[in-house]
Amino acid sequence: MSKREEALKAISMSKRDEVLKAISPIMKVFGIEDYDYEVNSIKETLRIYDTRIGCTANSIDAIINEIIGYLFINRWCRYRSLGTFSTQAKNVIKRYWEKD
Repeated sequence: MSKREEALKAISMSKRDEVLKAISPIMKVFGIEDYDYEVNSIKETLRIYDTRIGCTANSIDAIINEIIGYLFINRWCRYRSLGTFSTQAKNVIKRYWEKD
């Protein structure tokens, strides 16, 4: 492994640790136990259970916003309607979610 690759791996692991440290309290409060922030040389992905959200080049605040969107879609919208524009609103919130 080259020095450049080693440096990138160290930075990636450091970012992963920072993100996990920041989001862990939120996940714990909502009872989410299966999550990770996956970092590789191509992209960064927030994984919550089976949902994968692209987060490349995002700040920790942006990642937390994605978590809020996940919670909104999977907790609040499960039992309530957003009205006439429900589909459009959900599509905007889920725009960075990766398709299976």
